[in-house]
Order: sequence, then C-alpha cells, then structure tokens
Amino acid sequence: MQVYYQNLMGCLIKSRRSLIKSALALTFIIISLLSSQVSASEDPFDEKLVLRRQTLVVRDIEKSLALYRDAIGMEVIYDQVIKRPLSGSDREQVLRLIFLKASNQYTGVLGLVDYEYGYPDHPAHTKPIRHEGFTPGNSILVFNSNELSESWPLIEKSPGVKIITKPKLTTYPGYGGEGIIRVMVSKFYDPDGFLVEMNQLLDPLEPQ
Repeated sequence: MQVYYQNLMGCLIKSRRSLIKSALALTFIIISLLSSQVSASEDPFDEKLVLRRQTLVVRDIEKSLALYRDAIGMEVIYDQVIKRPLSGSDREQVLRLIFLKASNQYTGVLGLVDYEYGYPDHPAHTKPIRHEGFTPGNSILVFNSNELSESWPLIEKSPGVKIITKPKLTTYPGYGGEGIIRVMVSKFYDPDGFLVEMNQLLDPLEPQ
C-alpha cells in the first residue's frame, strides 16, 4: 500500500510540473503575440499614409521649448544644430532643428526650427507676430491631456504665450450624431502666434 501511495504522489508531482510547464509556455506565446501586435501598431511603415509631423518655423527656439517641453510636457527626441552653405549667399547657414513627441515618436511629432539660429540679430527673429485668430490660412495645434489642471498654470506663465480662453466646458455632437462629447477646452497663442488648443476629454469619442 505504501508503494502505491508513493507512486501516486510521484504521478501527481509529475502532472503538476507538466501543468506548470504548459502554463509557462502558453504565457510566453501570449506575451509574444501581444508584443508583435504592439510593435506592428507602432510601426508607421505598416500604414498606407501617416501624418508624420508638423514643423513650426520659430523666432526664439528656447521660448518654444519652454512652452512645448516644459509646460505642455512633450519630450525632445531630436535636437541638432545643422550647418550648410546658404544658397545664393557666401555665408553659412546655421539652423537648429528639434523634434518633440507627445506619446509616439513616429506620428503626431512636433518640429521646431530656427533657420537663423547662428545669427541672433537676423531680421527673421524680429518679424512681427500676427494674432489673427481662427481665420483662413491659420492652423491649430490640438493637444489632449489628462492633466490639464496641472499643466495650465505652467502654460499661463510660459514666456510669449497669449491666452485666448482659459479651460472651459464645451460640448460637441457625438460621432454619427449620437449623444454628445464633453471637452474642457483652452485656447492660446504660442510665442510665434501659432494657435494652440490644450484640451481634456470628459467622454469617450465614440458612443457606447
């Protein structure tokens, strides 16, 4: 009888080990599949068309960084000073090009460029700033954030920023005309007069 119980316990232990190995193997397969799906979804080359980046030509790139990096919270992923011959001139062009990401380094990237970075006294840096509002010929940068209440005080204090409206509740018709979408919307000009919205979604974009 003792031998019987010893054999039974041995079988149970082996079965338990087999189950653990099978579970680990299944977990590894699931993780691999999920990883491949995430990688594919983040790979812009799998898409037919991608809006890669919007680049702003700026007067003072440090002021722009103070807003987009320090206040809004974007992350610098590229920052280079580039020197090259200037066409039609005997001087060298020195420009600074910066890319910032919000959540993805391939799409929705914001570019900042100062084409006269090497010449602080160049007239480009003193070109008048136009605050033309929401009129034809002007684009709008729209950000969505879950931390609008934290970032807004930093935006207000950012040098060169001109506030249009502080965060306020705004409603839009839902997709397909069903329901509404509530959004906390704020509007302002950046240091170069580009229009910016910093918003926080309060409802899902699609009807439930």
